[in-house]
This record gives sequence, structure tokens and C-alpha cells, in this order.
Amino acid sequence: MFNRRARRGISELVIILALVAVVIPIVMMLQGWLSSRVGNLENVDIVQSLSGYLISRSYTDGREVVTIGLRNQGQTTYAIQDFRALLANGTVVGGSFITVREASSGREIKPGSDRVFTIVVTTGTTRVKGIVVTASEAATNKQVEVLVSLG
Repeated sequence: MFNRRARRGISELVIILALVAVVIPIVMMLQGWLSSRVGNLENVDIVQSLSGYLISRSYTDGREVVTIGLRNQGQTTYAIQDFRALLANGTVVGGSFITVREASSGREIKPGSDRVFTIVVTTGTTRVKGIVVTASEAATNKQVEVLVSLG
């Protein structure tokens, strides 16, 4: 009699009820967390309004001259703050390694317009892989970084 009872084990109904009792609170906590995150989506830019593109590049005697264009596809004006170069060996250089030749129109990019910048990077033997541009929105002072890949 005792052996027969031991072999039966736990009823399938008890197992299903135990799983339901565990899964329902987990699903409710996940739903609450996701609902709280929805409010933060308003602050996320799905499409970046400031983008960059390569116009030309040349390399001579340890200096690379890169001409890039920046396009403002958004609704707000951007002010260009800084340029840095991403080198092929993974280092990022700025400051005295970079000289920026700008058009007379300055560093402000209004909505729907483009600006062209010529950047001279002293690299030695390492080539430039990309240019990192830091800009800020004129209205909110929110900073944005744009990577212009050089291929």
C-alpha cells in the first residue's frame, strides 16, 4: 500500500497551479516596469536630425585633410562645439592634432541647411577612420555627437 502511494508523485493539477501562481506576479511586475519606461521614450531621438557625410580626403606627409559636410534635417538650430578624429588604431585625438578650416558662415547650422568643414589631422603614419563632431541644440543646449565614417 505504501509503495503504490509513493509512486504516484505530485498531481499535474498541483504543478500547473503552482506555475500559474509564480508566473502571474512576474508578468505583473514586468508590465509595471515597461509602463514606467514608456514615459522616457519621449526624450529619445528616433531619427538623428544632425548627420554627416564625407566629401573628400587626402593624406600627405603625416597629415590627413578631410572635408566633411554636416546636414541638419531637424527642426532646431545646432551649434558645432568640437571636432575629434578617430584613428585606425582606436585612439581619439583632438586639440593640437586638429585644425579646422571653416566657411565664413560659422559653426551654426540652421534647420534644412548644410555646412562644410575642412579638417586637417596630424596623424603620423596612422590613418583617420572617422570624425566625431560634438554639437548642441541652440534651444535646449542638449549635446549630440555625430560620427562621420571615412570608410
